[in-house]
Amino acid sequence: MKRPAIPRHGVVSSLCRSTAVREELVETNPAARAERPKRPRRRWRILQPLEIQRVARAFEDEHARVVFLTLVLTGIRSFELRALRWRHVDLVENVLRVAESKSEDGERTIALSPRLAESLWQHRRRSTFQGEDERVFCNERTGGPLDPADFREALTAALRAARINDYVRPFHDLRHTAITNDAAAGASPIALMAKAGHRNMSTTKTYLHLAGTVFRDEADRLERRLLGAEVG
Repeated sequence: MKRPAIPRHGVVSSLCRSTAVREELVETNPAARAERPKRPRRRWRILQPLEIQRVARAFEDEHARVVFLTLVLTGIRSFELRALRWRHVDLVENVLRVAESKSEDGERTIALSPRLAESLWQHRRRSTFQGEDERVFCNERTGGPLDPADFREALTAALRAARINDYVRPFHDLRHTAITNDAAAGASPIALMAKAGHRNMSTTKTYLHLAGTVFRDEADRLERRLLGAEVG
């Protein structure tokens, strides 16, 4: 027989105080106005351009390297990346279409910089799953969804090889890295908002503060800022 879950101490204590007031054992709950201690929020780890170049060179797995480049050069979300199909990637016009997002506002088209477009082209040539309805980034054995744990492991190894010892969240921090560096590279607020798929400008302004339809010259400028000399 499964035992019932035991409530946390804080919950039990709160219930005791509430019961004491209700039973008129005390007049008021002495802790009613007390503020709960706030947990420190984990700060974003924004990779700097030279760090990005070192990490990109450090990947031993080419599939993971292209995932990394796509994340830092487009800023798409984890589930958006894993939902990408080859029909969403136009390597003639060099654009990527985000068709699955949190809302219709999040569905958008992102210009691909030349090096990222070339990396995606070579990635498709190497892939066993090249059909229009196949996933761009997938389980390389089955064609099924990409396992985030696989990319996390590859990224951790690349960060270690690049001598970056800070904890970097595989998807969240790379998205923040992309958008913040895009702002620092000079992307206009409207272009930044459209590329990131933000619903309103207030969210975009967070990145503008951190940094101090996307146009193709902005995509090129972001690549030059992040990657500099060609990554091997």
